[in-house]
Amino acid sequence: MPSITNQILSGAKWTSLSTAFITIIQIVQFALLGNMMTLTEFGLVGMITTVAVFAQIVLDMGFGAALIQKDDATKRQMSTLYWLNIMTGLLLFVILYLCSPVIAGFYQREELTFLIRILAIMFVIAPVGQQYQYMLQKHLQFNTLSKIEIVSNVAAFGYLAISVFMMDAILAYVISQVILQSCKGILFWAVYRKKWRPSFVFDLRGMGEFFSFGAFQLSSRLVNRLGSNIDMILIGRFIGAEALGIYNLAYQIVTMPVLKINPIITRVAFPVFAKNKHENSVIREGFLNMTKMLALVSFPLLIGLVSVSDAFIATVFGDKWLVAVPVLNVLAIVGVLRVLMNPNGSVLLAKGRADLAFYWDFGVMLLYGVSLYAAVQTGNLLTVAWVYAFISVLNFMIGRWLLSYVIKLQLAAYFQAVTKPLLITAAMAAIAFGASYGGGRFSLNAELRLAISVGAGAMCYLFLLIKAYPQMKSKLRKGRLS
Repeated sequence: MPSITNQILSGAKWTSLSTAFITIIQIVQFALLGNMMTLTEFGLVGMITTVAVFAQIVLDMGFGAALIQKDDATKRQMSTLYWLNIMTGLLLFVILYLCSPVIAGFYQREELTFLIRILAIMFVIAPVGQQYQYMLQKHLQFNTLSKIEIVSNVAAFGYLAISVFMMDAILAYVISQVILQSCKGILFWAVYRKKWRPSFVFDLRGMGEFFSFGAFQLSSRLVNRLGSNIDMILIGRFIGAEALGIYNLAYQIVTMPVLKINPIITRVAFPVFAKNKHENSVIREGFLNMTKMLALVSFPLLIGLVSVSDAFIATVFGDKWLVAVPVLNVLAIVGVLRVLMNPNGSVLLAKGRADLAFYWDFGVMLLYGVSLYAAVQTGNLLTVAWVYAFISVLNFMIGRWLLSYVIKLQLAAYFQAVTKPLLITAAMAAIAFGASYGGGRFSLNAELRLAISVGAGAMCYLFLLIKAYPQMKSKLRKGRLS
């Protein structure tokens, strides 16, 4: 049997290809919207995204993770789960349609009513293929998943790139999200329906284990997401849409690695860990290697970004967004910690400890909520960012203790895995910052400073990486990283 690291890397090859392609599309989309939208409109994007994220979590109901984690689901149970997804999607559409004025009133933005009602359409279509997606993931068919996600993102971006010049940019964005989720649902259904189709059965008897696991997973994801988005909610409510637009731009940039790079590994890791759930030593090995891989990729992106943040913002989004630079630099701390904390969920779910994940997330959510509520009362975005960063450090330390409890992970072994990537990145960031600062002293424009800094930093990082891991190329070919 291949090692757990090899299994993760095998699946990651496909997810990395799709993620790289999709990330390029979304970076271009991000830059396009940043240049086409006002600060206030970008704040509306943050509000709409928050609504969509919570609704998608409710749509899943925690059953996706339960289906992957359970080894012996019957056809009757699977059919019941499928129809539950369909009914939940229809219910979400009705709730969002009726409650959109309430949400708009909370944010004091009347235009949200119409936009949320358009967004709700995707919950009628997407559930058709949602369970098929989980079955593809359970059976490690990441090549098929990757192709579907690429096609769906190309379709959504193609629509956005044309329509953004023909209608309000915010409306074009919302419709593109409906197209994205609907395409994925339809395609998941189309490619897997020959292998399994739901029967017309709806029997809640014998679903106790799914409901128990799913309830904790749903609750955990809701409170986790509330903890992660409570800053957006509170800024939008108490400071305003323009402030949220500035904060949202910085937040989206620093969380891109955890949203785009981490899933390359964590999406594969959960089903692989679940197959080895009774062997803590195997999970520890996979987790440490996964952490090292994520650190080697994400650290240089996030820490390097801080060293060239002003040139990056001016080049990609324009001078009007330079007000976001101080907030971005602080939130980069949050981005680094989220990269490192994100894999925890794969371990807890694989071990069947959705309950523990819920209790942890609930406690952290309360801590974030109280702290950030106090921070937004100052009306200062930088204060909010620093408070968020401080609470994230506490959350990170709690997560290390939790892994020690669940899989007996030694703290020394964990920090040993991330120390070398951190030191290499620090040296790279110093070179990049020096190049950027020097370019500024010679009055070079932002584009040239960015190009010189990124080039110098990249060469430094690659040189140090080879020195620190001389056998990396050969080991990666074998699917190992020591």
